[in-house]
Amino acid sequence: MKLCSIEYMEEVKQRTNADAEYRRLAKTDTDSYTMILIAEPEKGVPETIVAGYDLVNGEITEVWLGQRKTSFTLSGPYGVWVDVLRGAISPNKALTMRKLKVSGNILRLLKGADSTIRWVEVLRTIPTEFAGDYAKYNIPGA
Repeated sequence: MKLCSIEYMEEVKQRTNADAEYRRLAKTDTDSYTMILIAEPEKGVPETIVAGYDLVNGEITEVWLGQRKTSFTLSGPYGVWVDVLRGAISPNKALTMRKLKVSGNILRLLKGADSTIRWVEVLRTIPTEFAGDYAKYNIPGA
């Protein structure tokens, strides 16, 4: 599945909601998120990708493509998102080093560091196709 396609986002919803450990860690989290993966034409990523989801008490209730008003907007170059997903940088380090920019209460976001780390672990179980030069990091099916 292509990273952040609607098919991918539906799989994110399914796997996240099925993961007992994530649900335990995020049980009080109710927020909405927009993720902006900024185009890198020089690396074969011609268009910016925007996707998002609603989280209610640790359960993803809706996923979408495109911009919406959300509690948090995280944006960064496509390659930074790939690095997070492949484990080259932790999601929290990407935030604190400003490789991913945040619109919203960053302290509240970082308070959920454990659930974020678990969520990325869940995402790493999804067969994922990366664009352009990043295809060498594709995550195969389990």
